Amino acid sequence: MKPLVLICSLDYELYLLLAYILNGEGFDSILAEGTEETLARMSLDGLVAVIIDCDIDALPIRDFVTEVRAASSHKALPIAVFVGAGNQELYLEALKTGVNEIFMRPFNPERFLSYLGSLLPEKISRLGVEKHSRNILIYAEITMELDARRVDYKGHDVRLSPIEFRLLQQFMQRPEYVFSRDDLIKAAWPAGLFVEPRTVDVHVGRLRRVLKSIIGRDIVRTVRGAGYALEDSDKIS
Repeated sequence: MKPLVLICSLDYELYLLLAYILNGEGFDSILAEGTEETLARMSLDGLVAVIIDCDIDALPIRDFVTEVRAASSHKALPIAVFVGAGNQELYLEALKTGVNEIFMRPFNPERFLSYLGSLLPEKISRLGVEKHSRNILIYAEITMELDARRVDYKGHDVRLSPIEFRLLQQFMQRPEYVFSRDDLIKAAWPAGLFVEPRTVDVHVGRLRRVLKSIIGRDIVRTVRGAGYALEDSDKIS
């Protein structure tokens, strides 16, 4: 049996497009229209992820995500949200729910495929099939498994929002390189979404505090007038 993805949407064309992409990656998909139908299908066998189109006639997004999680027997079930182009208010509301990924419509198929790849370790472990490569980045004893979308420090899970995860990924791909705010916007936010420099500062600040709380030292360096870099003084001294 193929792993199953539940797509919650009133847009049948979007469903057909996502179903086509999912099928090409080895997933089955099923459509749910509305809150009741979505919640009724949360107990389906083989369900490995939920995709929520925010145009669906459902509860407010935060309440809807909460209901979906409560109805799932798999509490760490990955949830992705699709938001209409330019709807920054809804994007921010979705971000606050702590979902695994947010896509702006029209979406980037390559990024969606990357997200599907992040489901493979969970999917494969449940199906008893050989695991794929985890695609790992390591710096300052932080381990980032890109496929599993998991961050670990000395055996302890590090909980990050989707934006914080992508920021850290950008930093860890080129440690000690100074990234401008524009670089970080391109790496961590959906294309076409207006992001103020101050917003970048806020999210980098949150990432800095999370890392400092688990490592015990600040490894995000601010370069005045230039941007930010991941730099571990214990590692380069």
